[in-house]
Amino acid sequence: MFRTLVPVPGSYAQTELRLLRRSSFTAVYLPQVIDFVVRGVVGSEFAAPGEQQAVQIHRHLVRYAASGQPGFRELARAMLNVRHAAELVQHEHYRASAIPAAGPAFAVCGRRLMELAADAGRDRVLPAQGGALVVAEPDGHSTVYRPVPAAEARDIRVAARSAKEEATRLHERVVGALSPHVRMADWSRDEGYGVAVDIVPEAEMAVSVQWWPASIPQSRVLWEQGGIRQLCSDLLSNWFRVAEGPQGILQTRNVA
Repeated sequence: MFRTLVPVPGSYAQTELRLLRRSSFTAVYLPQVIDFVVRGVVGSEFAAPGEQQAVQIHRHLVRYAASGQPGFRELARAMLNVRHAAELVQHEHYRASAIPAAGPAFAVCGRRLMELAADAGRDRVLPAQGGALVVAEPDGHSTVYRPVPAAEARDIRVAARSAKEEATRLHERVVGALSPHVRMADWSRDEGYGVAVDIVPEAEMAVSVQWWPASIPQSRVLWEQGGIRQLCSDLLSNWFRVAEGPQGILQTRNVA
């Protein structure tokens, strides 16, 4: 699918890498391929590459996508999906409306929409008038994303900044409540398995608490059967609202 190396700006290459690392691949080894490439350029898969480093990573991935090696077609499709999403999502904020109508419209930031579009793929993401785009669902429903006016975008930015600051404070409080009692994840180490606390980007002022196995997948049993998940829930429930989400992930919010 990729025959030539087309020059790309560093900012796009960084966006591409972020979206590829969030992708769900059928070939389960592709995330390791991407990590191997990142490690070869940056020195560690945990370090954030600069723009020029991201361009080098992009070139390596393009070569792999044209190499005929295992998973090359799926990686090529994912890279084309990312490029398609980046070409269509050109605004900072959008307002989403379901078709057929199902509830009020809601705001979506361009960064999040780009993730949704890349995940949906080129066949299900179509351009519409005025910079809008349509994401078609497999069940026949669709969602239209329309750019918001500049004044509304400013209001959304102010609200988003306030929510981010509140989520950051919540993250710090949750880490402070857990870290004296459980092993916390250390992203800088290959064996840095432990409890990971992350801000939930698509939720309003919430953080997730889950297990990060690092390079030791068998360590997950400590979370699932060793009592650590229940301990985290018990430690947090006195100060926060705690709910269990998919795959045993705990979602934590401030008590209203």
